Amino acid sequence: MPFVIAGMVFTLLVAIGFIIGTNIEHSAHIRQVQQITTARESEPILAPEMTKPWSHRIIVPMLERISGVIGKLAPSSVLQTNRQRLQQAAHPWGLTAEVFLMVRVLTTLVGLSIAGLILLRGLLPGNITWLAAIAAASVGMLAPGWMVDRIAQDRRREIKKDLPNIIDLLVVSVEAGLGLDGAISEIIERESGPLTEEFEQTLTEIRLGKQRQDAWRNLAKRSQVDDLSAFMAAICQAEELGSSISRVLRTHSDTLRIKRKIHVRELANMIPVKMLFPLVFCIFPSMFVVILGPGAITIMHTMGNMAK
Repeated sequence: MPFVIAGMVFTLLVAIGFIIGTNIEHSAHIRQVQQITTARESEPILAPEMTKPWSHRIIVPMLERISGVIGKLAPSSVLQTNRQRLQQAAHPWGLTAEVFLMVRVLTTLVGLSIAGLILLRGLLPGNITWLAAIAAASVGMLAPGWMVDRIAQDRRREIKKDLPNIIDLLVVSVEAGLGLDGAISEIIERESGPLTEEFEQTLTEIRLGKQRQDAWRNLAKRSQVDDLSAFMAAICQAEELGSSISRVLRTHSDTLRIKRKIHVRELANMIPVKMLFPLVFCIFPSMFVVILGPGAITIMHTMGNMAK
């Protein structure tokens, strides 16, 4: 009997301890929640714009406003020219015509400021000062346009390089039973590069309701690649006349392969001419030094001993 009473007392003490511990833990959780709620209520409610970095809140709106003013003051022909240049370069860094014009104005002002500083301070002697000032002003005026044109040129080179392979894939897909749009969709999913990006944009324009011929012509206008322009013209003519697309693709693919072989042979024939300069001015002098140097040293020592 005493053991039973001791067990009941022990069980009662464990239950009381468990209840007290649970209440303490629950009270601690409640205090933590109250502290977090009080801290959040004491913080000021910020607008979503205030959570952005200061550059996005101050610099970007300022630049957009300045570019808007410059865009309103600039002639429409200048803006159209800048749009075409940026379109050919696929709008690098997300530039618009107005922002690009603003960048050109800013770089021009910086270049002219550096040129004026060079002239006023006289940092360089003589006529070099004028040359340095002209170079600084020229770089400031021409650097943004040169960078965009360089990107557009590299993009055209990549398009011209990838065009024969893409047309071969189109030929295989169309001859396998797919339509032209379906074949282009397959290429967009499987390949990457500037040409597939242009095809994706063209396919999006067609799906949004633009006339197919206009979409193909816009593609040729954006790319400024002769081979792609000829290919787009052949596609437009085949769709207007109802000709076989697969036959047109096969013919154009063979033509591009022949042109590519001819271009590779031209480059191979130019290699001896291009190697002439490094051979004459870099390799031959080193060979002469290595071959004739020891003999010349020996002759000099022999002549010196004979003179003694």
